[in-house]
Amino acid sequence: MPTILNVRDLVVEVPATKIKIIDGVSFSLEAGQTLGLVGESGCGKSMTCYAVANMLPRGIAKTGGSIEFGEGSAVSGKSGKPTIAMIFQDPTSSLNPVHTIGYYLESALYRHQGLRGKDARMEAMRLLERVGIDRANSRLRSYPHQFSGGMNQRVMIAHALAAKPQLLIADEPTTALDVTMQAQILHLLEELKDETGMALIIVSHDLGVIARLADKAAVMYCGKLVETAPVAELLARPAHPYARALIGCMPSIDAEELEPPVPIPGSVPLLDSLPKGCYFHPRCSRASAECSALFPKSSNVGLAHETACYHPVAA
Repeated sequence: MPTILNVRDLVVEVPATKIKIIDGVSFSLEAGQTLGLVGESGCGKSMTCYAVANMLPRGIAKTGGSIEFGEGSAVSGKSGKPTIAMIFQDPTSSLNPVHTIGYYLESALYRHQGLRGKDARMEAMRLLERVGIDRANSRLRSYPHQFSGGMNQRVMIAHALAAKPQLLIADEPTTALDVTMQAQILHLLEELKDETGMALIIVSHDLGVIARLADKAAVMYCGKLVETAPVAELLARPAHPYARALIGCMPSIDAEELEPPVPIPGSVPLLDSLPKGCYFHPRCSRASAECSALFPKSSNVGLAHETACYHPVAA
């Protein structure tokens, strides 16, 4: 499959303070492939996605590296229309409370497909039905506060589909939902990806979500990628101590492995007071003197498996 997204040495920082939020992140994504970004809160997962989608907040800027999408544009295809869509972790606050669901979807259809009037309304109804919302005709007249969190997330997905994206970014799409609704949303994303052939980036701190949806995973820590690998390889043979520690935090339902989750000692350092060398070394049991001197370069530890560690964990 052709490479649809190529991110190289991405640097995102706060220019006023020179604090780097993302530092030298590189990854690629093929058409129809799913990449899972995983890590603790504040490690830079969402900010990486905002940079890819050209949606960085005011006061934060991309100051280094490159983002190439499709024919080389990170935000538009040959038609000049957006080809990247994003859904957010809090759907209710992402929807304008003074506009109906119909207005929200029809405006997007006009902006991205040039549809208006009856054509836009019919397509909006089709999108609602596709994401599993029944009585679509009457639902178009509803407001976000009349929908549950799960239904609003479905509306967000329908809104993203209105752009006919080649790449969909899902930023913690199931965080605020109950377990049943989480499973339904994940199943919907799986179906839509298979139907449309779009690529998908899913952000989550839940390795279970990553294991279900992703083809490959990238582990982030303090704005850097510390390990990338096919998701099955990462879960079976994590090489970086941080990735191994994340997996150790997951509870198991296997009768032969009924051991309590092991918490990661310490806490994530602040971006304005990062330790020298490997950022994880103060919390790492395998750390040595060289770990506190210089951040390690990424190296291969297997087929399509890379880690940035001086002392990778043995299989």
